[in-house]
Amino acid sequence: MNTKTPSLSFDEALSHLRDLGHCKVTAEETSLYEAYGRVLANDIIATCDLPPLDNSAMDGYAIAQSASEQTSFPVVMEVFAGSMPEAALKPGEAARIFTGAPVPEGADFVVPQEDCSESESDGVRLVQLSRSYPTGCNIRRKGEDQTKGAPIVKAGTVLRPQEIAAAASIGIGQLQTYRRLKVGVFSTGNELIRPGTTRQDGQIFDTNHFLLRGMLVNLPVELVDLGILADQRDVVETALEAASKECDVILTSGGAGGGDKDFVSATLSKLGKTTFWHLAVKPGRPFMVGELPDCVFIGLPGNPVAATVAFAFLARPLIEALAGADFIEALRQYIAADFEISGRKAGRREFLRGRRVVEDGTLKLTKYHSDGSALLSSLTFGDGFIELTEDMTSVRKGDLVPFISFDEIGLR
Repeated sequence: MNTKTPSLSFDEALSHLRDLGHCKVTAEETSLYEAYGRVLANDIIATCDLPPLDNSAMDGYAIAQSASEQTSFPVVMEVFAGSMPEAALKPGEAARIFTGAPVPEGADFVVPQEDCSESESDGVRLVQLSRSYPTGCNIRRKGEDQTKGAPIVKAGTVLRPQEIAAAASIGIGQLQTYRRLKVGVFSTGNELIRPGTTRQDGQIFDTNHFLLRGMLVNLPVELVDLGILADQRDVVETALEAASKECDVILTSGGAGGGDKDFVSATLSKLGKTTFWHLAVKPGRPFMVGELPDCVFIGLPGNPVAATVAFAFLARPLIEALAGADFIEALRQYIAADFEISGRKAGRREFLRGRRVVEDGTLKLTKYHSDGSALLSSLTFGDGFIELTEDMTSVRKGDLVPFISFDEIGLR
């Protein structure tokens, strides 16, 4: 059944999408070499303490203090990384030690080699300290990084190099991760052609495909290029039916407005169900969510900036959740405005293209001169979005306003 909802606020739309964001993919065993960017299916549990033994944080000398104010210590052994101490240190003794080497039992601290001088007296190696050190100084304690049995990475995490390294540090070579969500991307419109072909009068190049492709790159997905669909009912129906059998998610730009030639919604109604959302958001008012058998459909506006806003703030967190990750909203910074707005109508969320600038050591926000939803130049000008919430009717210079970096939403 095809339904049209009243205009939804930005927060209401996010709440609905959060409810839809249930993982659609199965887990599989993945080598660490292939796990980058995948979503972790099970917690990673520490299999051992890390470090496994007390070890030296630097090259120097491990010292066992004595009761006296001793500053010169006999060097009774050397300990290298990968070896074990020959014996425990007795009070008043020292061991030459190297970074990562196990600290001998009895050692109280490690002195950096640059704070020592070594000499020999009657065939005995001696190390002289230039100053005193507190107990435990320069010793990495057993288990201070990870404790055996503790979770070190939570399920639902998109695996970055640092999480892969954490797994490697405890000897895990295989992880349970979700398979990549298969996302099919197509554009709609008789007027669209791909770059690299000759443009005729009335035609325009398909920019949205490359915007969406770029924003999907850093998500745990496998992209399927479904090309450009002509505005013909049978073409749209055949393509959507075939794609729904191959993909977990279908993502389109254009065709979400409900016009006479927007056959996507009619096809979704026939094959599954769809809901139009008229969002109280600028740009990005038309938004469509549909369900086909075993496939979620997301319809974005056709204008490039509107499509970018709708993807970045609505589709992106939903896609991540469908891929098994957490549903996470983009982080905001609050930065002083270097512009003014007056007489703004309340009740609508608005995203302006902005750029961070530093003047006299102070970070400020400047905005693009126009708010048009078709202006790609505004995206190349900016390094993020300035967010005007529903209750903001004006902005004065110096006001702290929410700013979402392009890095935060995959526009990098």
